[in-house]
Amino acid sequence: MSIAPGLSLDQLKVLVTVDEAGSFSAAGRRLNRATSAVSYAIDTLEQQLGLLLFDRGTTRRPRLTPAGEAVVAEARSIIHGADVLRARVKGLHDGLEAELSLAVDQIFPRERLSPLLKELHSNCSTVPLRLETEVRGGVERLIRSGQSSVGVGNLFHSNNDGLTVIQIAGVPIVPVAASDHPLATSSHIEAGVVRKQLQIVLRDVEESNKRPCFMMSHSVWRVGDLATMQALLLEGVGWAGMPEPVVRADIEAGRLKRLKMPDFRGSEYPLYVAYKTDNPPGPAGRWLIERLVNEEADDLSAVAGWQADAA
Repeated sequence: MSIAPGLSLDQLKVLVTVDEAGSFSAAGRRLNRATSAVSYAIDTLEQQLGLLLFDRGTTRRPRLTPAGEAVVAEARSIIHGADVLRARVKGLHDGLEAELSLAVDQIFPRERLSPLLKELHSNCSTVPLRLETEVRGGVERLIRSGQSSVGVGNLFHSNNDGLTVIQIAGVPIVPVAASDHPLATSSHIEAGVVRKQLQIVLRDVEESNKRPCFMMSHSVWRVGDLATMQALLLEGVGWAGMPEPVVRADIEAGRLKRLKMPDFRGSEYPLYVAYKTDNPPGPAGRWLIERLVNEEADDLSAVAGWQADAA
């Protein structure tokens, strides 16, 4: 048995309109069609599907049958998919990317990333986003391999040949430990004392024998993500240089304490937005880069604030 071989999008639109309008005549007015044309479209659809979609006999207004309710739900999904397809095709005609692939360093604050991506969706709603989060060199590797068209990360230590790299506002890194950690309870931390305490550092996936950033202690644990680092710190395991936005709430709540160490009072983790010079991003990617660069002035004032606190 062949079911609905000639099923059309127009038939589904008529079906959904009848359901929303409440009657064939009301649907006809919405669609600027005769009531008989609407009735014929529904009759034809029922014949093609082999299902009774409306109960016409027991009520004044046509009421969906259980089968009709199921078909209407699928019809709405199909109509929405068709609308999305039209928007995507229009975007492609207008030069928008088929997909925007973005690689972001884990240290890039979520409080900066989430509003930015919300704006991106509002301005380029038809462009799908593929987001990857990486540690340090991972962002550059994704850009160079072509897996990501735009990257936000720390490329300071890298050879930037073949990349267009623009510096944006960095992220404050502050030394912290649990409030009951020996470094946090000490009234004065002597120079060199920190070297005897366990330090938690963020591991680069290609770290090998390279010395991690901000490594100062003789005893070091290398961890693959910031969430695990934060959890260890809250349990009182070691100390770490953490992105200030990540630990701000913990410091304010007293769960973590910002350490005043002569060896390391804090620093800035530099950030860059980058793409391959010979394969620049399309309109959505360019919009994203422009927003990242333009937000730098506002972020620099925040950086100045934490630097004043550290003094």
